[in-house]
Amino acid sequence: MTGAMNTRPINLIHNGGWRAGQGAPTWSARSPAERTFQQADVPSVRRFAAGFGARAGLGSARRSDFVLAVSEAAACVVGGGPGTARLRLWTTGPRVLCEVRGDSTPGRCAGGPVYGEAQAMRRSLLRQLCDQVSVSSGGDGLTVVLSMTVS
Repeated sequence: MTGAMNTRPINLIHNGGWRAGQGAPTWSARSPAERTFQQADVPSVRRFAAGFGARAGLGSARRSDFVLAVSEAAACVVGGGPGTARLRLWTTGPRVLCEVRGDSTPGRCAGGPVYGEAQAMRRSLLRQLCDQVSVSSGGDGLTVVLSMTVS
């Protein structure tokens, strides 16, 4: 990733990889694709992720999982209101990565005061779909980072 993330990890979900309290790992960017979006743009975020996943070599089933995970992360970040978020997709080695960063209510996906059953279900789904998931919040809002192995 370019630039340092200035966020405090709230929770870390993973199936191996990095540890809670260490924040998301730093990867070198290759083939980055970026765009900004708002809540009404989530359907176009899905199309954007599908195109990127195809170019990155994700097979049909894995690409469907990737698109769903990106969509859920995007909805999580912009679900708190009319704010704007930034989506960044890139590959490194055998991994496809996604970062969604926005000025949504901290805690929307991270376990804060507005965290509810729908957000718990969303995070459970992300855990099932992705190899690694990091959710963090700070003064600049909420950041969700996803990682999937290309297979």
